[in-house]
This record gives sequence, C-alpha cells and structure tokens, in this order.
Amino acid sequence: MSIRILDENTISKIAAGEVIENPASVVKELVENAIDANAHNIKVEIIEAGMKLIKVTDDGDGFEKDDIKMAFFQHATSKLRNINDLECINSFGFRGEALSSISVVSNITLTSKREDDNNSYGYQCELNYGDLNNVNIEEVAANNGTVIEIKNLFSNVPVRKKFLKSIPKENAYVEDIIIKFAIARPDIALTLIIDDKMKFNSNGDGSLKNVLFSLYGREIIENLVEICDDIDGVKINGYIAKPIIARNTRNDEIYFVNNRYIKNKTINKAIENAYEEYLMQHKYPLVILKIDVNGNKVDVNVHPKKMEVRFSSDEYIYYAVYTAIHSALNNINLIHEEKINNSDETNYYQDEKDDFLKENNKSIKEINIIDYTNNEIPNQNNYINSNTFVKKCIDIEELPSLENSNNNSLSSGLKLSNFYNLLERDNKRLKEKYEEKPFITTTLSQDHKYIGQIFGTYILVEYENKLYIIDQHAAHEKINYEKILKAYENGENLSQKIFPSIILKLTPIQYEAVTKNLDSFKKIGFEIEIFGDNDIKIDSVPYNILNIGNEKLLMDMIDSLADNKNKEHYDSIVEKIASIACKKSIKANDLLSKDEVKNLLNELFKLDNPYNCPHGRPTIISLSKQEFEKKFGRIV
Repeated sequence: MSIRILDENTISKIAAGEVIENPASVVKELVENAIDANAHNIKVEIIEAGMKLIKVTDDGDGFEKDDIKMAFFQHATSKLRNINDLECINSFGFRGEALSSISVVSNITLTSKREDDNNSYGYQCELNYGDLNNVNIEEVAANNGTVIEIKNLFSNVPVRKKFLKSIPKENAYVEDIIIKFAIARPDIALTLIIDDKMKFNSNGDGSLKNVLFSLYGREIIENLVEICDDIDGVKINGYIAKPIIARNTRNDEIYFVNNRYIKNKTINKAIENAYEEYLMQHKYPLVILKIDVNGNKVDVNVHPKKMEVRFSSDEYIYYAVYTAIHSALNNINLIHEEKINNSDETNYYQDEKDDFLKENNKSIKEINIIDYTNNEIPNQNNYINSNTFVKKCIDIEELPSLENSNNNSLSSGLKLSNFYNLLERDNKRLKEKYEEKPFITTTLSQDHKYIGQIFGTYILVEYENKLYIIDQHAAHEKINYEKILKAYENGENLSQKIFPSIILKLTPIQYEAVTKNLDSFKKIGFEIEIFGDNDIKIDSVPYNILNIGNEKLLMDMIDSLADNKNKEHYDSIVEKIASIACKKSIKANDLLSKDEVKNLLNELFKLDNPYNCPHGRPTIISLSKQEFEKKFGRIV
C-alpha cells in the first residue's frame, strides 16, 4: 500500500481524540479555562451525559472580541509565548488545543463579555464541527464572563461515540472531575447540574475541610489529620485519614501538584509505603494532598490530557511525600475505639436527629444545602449575589450566633435554635472525647489497671473509663520489629555463623536484587559470598531472628526483595527480615505472668508506633464504659 498524507479533516479529528475522549474531558478542559480566566463562580450543566448539551458558565475575565475566533485555532493560547515558558507553567491550559479539539467534534456556541470593556453587551459566535470559514461574531446581551455551550458531541465521530459508557457512568465521570476541582480550589464556587437536577455544589468559601465534609461526612472528618509541611522545598498541605479509614482501591489517594490533579506512580508508592505498617495488605489509605513544587522541577507537558507529569527527580518527591505522611502518623493517637453495636460514633444521637428531620420533612443532605433569601438570614454581605449566580451553601461556622437565632428560620422551616442544639451537643461530646488522657504514656501507671488475659491471647487493661484490649502476639511482634530496625540503623553487629553454609541458586532477577543490596544485607547481619552463575553462599545470619537460616524463609525474603524494585527511602531488606520477627514473638495461647505483661506493655509504650504490628493489624483497641452501659440498659 502506498503512503499518503491524511486530509486536514481526518488529522484534526485524530488530534482531537487525544484531548477529548468523553464528555468529562470536555468539562475538564472548559473548567480549567474558566479557572485560568480568574473565575470565582463556575456552573456546569449537562444533559444526557453531555451528549445533548454541555454548558459551562463562569464569571471570569471573558474574551476580547478579536480573540474569539482566534481561540478556536489549533495551538492558539494566551498562556505561552515560547518554549522557555514551559519551564514554569502556572496555568492549567497552555497547549492551545482544548477549544480547537472540542469544536472539531461538536457544535459550539461561545458568549463572552469583559467587565473591563464597560459595554452593556457582549459577543457571541457559533462554530459547527470546526468550520472556521463560517464564523460570525455578533453583539448580544450578556453577563460578565463566558458561557460555552457544546451540542451534538461526537455526532460526526461515530467511532468515538460508540465506545462511550452508559449515561450514569459518564455522568459519574463528570461529577468526579468537578469534585476534584472543588478540592483543588475550595475558593471557587462550583455547581454541577445534571439533567436539570443539582448534583454538586460548593460555596467557594476557601475551606477545604467544608468541601471534604460535604463529600465524606462527619465520620471521615473526625478521623482526618491535617498536614502542613515543607520538606526540601516541597510544600505539602492537606489531610490524611487515620488507618481505621481504609479502602479497597486507590480511588481515594487524591493529590494535586501545583493545583493540578494528576496520577503518578512515585507519589502513590510514597503514600502507600508511609502507611504500610499501619494498614493490612490490599488496603489503601484515604489521602487528600496538595503538593507545591518549583515549576522548573516538574514537566506537565507529557501528554495532551495533562494527567501525567515528570519530576526532575522522582527521589526527592518520594522522600517529601513519604516523610510528611509518616511523620504525621507517628505523632497521633491511633487506638481505635470499637462499638459493640457496630454503629459509628456519630449515631449516638442519631435517633433524635432522625425524628427531628422527619418532623421537619427534610433530609440531612437538604440541611447541608440551604436556600435562603435576604429576609431569612441577616448579614448577607459575605455572600456573592450576581446576575448569573445565586449561592446555595452556608458554612456551619458562619451561621448566625445562637442568641440571635431564636426568631430566625431557614427556608426549609427548621428553627436555627434547634439546629444549633444538635450541633452544640455533638461538639460538646467531641470536645470531651479529645480531652481524655491518652492510654499510651511513658510508662505504666497506677491508673492502668491490669485485669488479665482472655482466650490466652488478649491482655485486658482498664484505664480512664475504657477497656483496652491488647493483642499480645501483635504487640510483641512490633517490639521485635522495632529492635531489629534500631539495631540496623545503629550499625550493631547482629551476625552469627552457621554451619554448614547455605548455597542458593537464584534466577537472574533474584541474583540482581541480592547483589545490588549486599551492603544492606551485611549491615543487618548476613555474610553473603558471590559464587558466580547466579549462586550465592550464606555464611552468617542475624542472631536475633529465629529460624532465619531456614532456606525457605531466605528464598521468600529474596523473592519479596526482587518484587519491590521501586521502593525508595525504605529499605525493603529491613522490612522483609523484620516482618519475620513474628516467628520469635509471643504466640496466641501463651500464658503470661503479671510481670511479663507489665514488661511487654512498658516496651510497647516506648515505640514510635505502638498501634499496629508490621503487617498493619492493630495492636490495641478500646471499648468505652458508655458502650457497656448502653448494652446493659443503664443509658439509652
């Protein structure tokens, strides 16, 4: 077959396919443009998953009349002047491909008005499937900002349309995109309307925690830990969840680099390694991070969709993320309080709340999104009302004071005073919870009342109106794990000779993993001699790890090491050997004397992380006196 040059129409559609693969990608590009235009309010409306209509309205800077047609040309942008500008990109867009690509596969109408023009009108143009030869720009009545309407998406590219998911799935993709923007920019009010129904609304008050509350609810918010760190010039801010909030997928590992939502294997690895000793296998943390790095250390020009980036050094970004998370986890109380009735802590007053809501014919979701008028709530100066947008969210912290609220009602009919009573009672309970004395102290005290063992496995201790249950095997395993790590870090000699020596024949991948880490093996107590032909001889092993001379255990360790090539800043040899500490730990059904229990707990209390064994299982859980009294009917 002879070589031919593709026609311009085919070329433009192929190029558009790299940027625009579904309705969500259209929404992403248009919202990014609105943010770059300094919009404070952005409303997105879609009908039939965006195939019939995508409409994005913003109150940003708007287009100059002479730039409107130019904006639809390929590689036309106001954010880049030459190749040198790529070294420090501060905007979302810069390639000049979004509007051009969208216009090629749809009918597009753009209406824009600049506040600076001091006109009572704006400008509008229509473009059908990228036909730049038939573009008319007309004067029309318009609000400040830009409105872009996309119709008949992919109607001229049936092969793209055929591979779209179901309408609910495509709607979910759009909602997910809007949520990511709300997290990245809590200072911007974002509204999503799907098929004429409100699906998401953030009020743009600048509070990331308010956005997360609306997404995840109170239980998650109560288990979030704030991070604010600067490590070698990498600024890391956001929230991480305590390990009790564990997921089955990575979907809630959400992070932004310079406010841009991305996906990056190095950052995922740093997050998961930081949590590794706190989570069980195949569980993933909930993390919301904003990572700010110098623009010349990150390349966002990797792919047209801009979801991937490259760092000048993966190592420095890994170290910063890992250190920030691991340090935060090491400095919080991670003892999980169990509920006998398996209800979460926020259900304590749930019956009363449900009755209250039922009486007022409202749902919790409707309380969070409150429609109001100037007659209902005083002092509206803090809220933006423009001829385009009406905000529908109130931050709980900005509600009127209680003493001024007795005669005020929300438009839903709820009395503010009643609403406050519920909030005040929950807040009082939370305050009491966080003022309690920590169970983990420098050493056991008279207040730690040892009760005994149950099932030959669990140690019971009463302390501050709570029953603490300690898994003796998990606790001792963690103590042994920490001892090995300390010995390794301090360079202590842990070797003991074995006879006869162990000869292992390895695969090339196993052999490379061992030879690459000979110094680390030696530091922890191994003496390994290279035989050649992928053979190694082991003459000494760490003396304080029982059965480490077992050939099967050694091969398991080497296999694990070979499978963890990407681990950085956390010595996988140490991790794998230390995890074998469970082989020499106190077992279930080992009966302990009172003195042995005391020594075990004193050693556990000295650890940086006494809350989880090396495999992520909890070492300690608690049950409150309140839970017992509820079960025995002493309280209701």
